[in-house]
Amino acid sequence: MKKKLPDMSAVSFVDEIISDAVKRRASDIHFEMTDDALNVRVRCDGVLSPVGTVGRELGKKAISRIKVMSGMDISEHKRAQDARITACGADIRVLVTPCENGENAFLRILDKRYCKGGAAELGIDGETLEKYKKLKGCEGLILLAGPTGSGKSSTMYSMLGEIYSDASGRVNTVTLEDPVEYTVTGATQITVNLRGGMTFKEASRAVLRLDPDIIAIGEIRDTASAEAAYRSASTGHMTLATVHAKNATSLISRMRDFGIGEARLTDVLRGVVFQRLVKRVCSDCGGSGCDRCGKSGYFGRIGAFGIVTAGENEKMTKERLYAADRELADSLYRLAEKKITTDSEVKRVLWTYLI
Repeated sequence: MKKKLPDMSAVSFVDEIISDAVKRRASDIHFEMTDDALNVRVRCDGVLSPVGTVGRELGKKAISRIKVMSGMDISEHKRAQDARITACGADIRVLVTPCENGENAFLRILDKRYCKGGAAELGIDGETLEKYKKLKGCEGLILLAGPTGSGKSSTMYSMLGEIYSDASGRVNTVTLEDPVEYTVTGATQITVNLRGGMTFKEASRAVLRLDPDIIAIGEIRDTASAEAAYRSASTGHMTLATVHAKNATSLISRMRDFGIGEARLTDVLRGVVFQRLVKRVCSDCGGSGCDRCGKSGYFGRIGAFGIVTAGENEKMTKERLYAADRELADSLYRLAEKKITTDSEVKRVLWTYLI
């Protein structure tokens, strides 16, 4: 949809952009203001592509429309605001933030399919599947690690759903999230809101009074969330958390930056899942390009995983973490050998994230 829409109303413009993005299975929509225009881009299968440009006046009205849809303060232009909405049948996380030329809006479209399909839908199989099953019985900290857009949250929500189902509902799960992304069956989901006074410290204290079997922390992004994860795991609770880290070395370094040194980390860490998403070869054309895949040769994405676990009386050593790095690389190569993805996709991921 590379066209200008100067005469379209802001309501119709925003609705059409979101509707088109959902149909294209996009994961993100970017509304980016410049000196004289609003640029719109969408990310499909991990690739960010331009959609089109509209004039600045329509662009400002479009940003205001997004803020109204999200229940944001439309008079606030100096600080970031975030929210969650449902539009065009999709759950969407919205962030509006000030920029040099006004305000930009970023929409993350949350795909529930990967959170409810289980390990097979995620792409976990073989020996990796056995390790994944073992993770679900661990007591202590389980980290889901990878860069932005690697599917960490989907894996966490899928695992929580499987554990609840396997236990026939006989587990109490509590999540701390900023913000809540997906609804977890049978879970008490707490939104951490710093401006509202519900900090990670306050929330983590409350969690332990809710008699949880499992505690999930949406993302470790600072000292407070890292301490909350450590405190939960050190009490013996199964604690799941996502963290931005591309490999074993960066995982240890990032947790150290958050105040959790190597000794403390290995004391409570029982499992790590390193993961990436790679583009899947289109099943209709076998990669040659067709209408279904937009001539790209790819349709959808699939996960590659490296999983490592440590028993109750074992330490999660650096050597174990490095083994998960190697397993992730092997997982990528297997996907290429099976023609599920391509050699070029594997090289892209290895070059960008692992080397």
